[in-house]
Amino acid sequence: MPANPRTKRNPKDHTGNKKSILAEQHAEEVAKRKDEIAMHQADQKASLDEPIALDEKGRTIQSVSEETAVDGPVEIPPETVNIRIACDLEKVTIGQGTDFEFKEGQVYTVPLYVAQHLDRLGYVWQWL
Repeated sequence: MPANPRTKRNPKDHTGNKKSILAEQHAEEVAKRKDEIAMHQADQKASLDEPIALDEKGRTIQSVSEETAVDGPVEIPPETVNIRIACDLEKVTIGQGTDFEFKEGQVYTVPLYVAQHLDRLGYVWQWL
């Protein structure tokens, strides 16, 4: 005959008893915190659609104001494309001395050859 389940907590279960006491004491705070976490997750999902521009070395490109003029020859940057990555990739080496870091679902602006290489390997989820 199977044993009946306990209806009361075991008095020797100090961890379980303490957990239930703390849960009752902080129920209001936990409920408020759940809303904050939900809003934070929504903000994170919204930020995935903002493209992150990467240069040929895998570094994030900082936006430069047009007021900053540079004397000397002007270098034409390589053609860039926007892609969305299908999975997290860490320290991906594409070319000599380049390391790229990619986060799943994030939109990236990368040189065309990087996007083509990742697409050949099946890591590009979407071309934008």
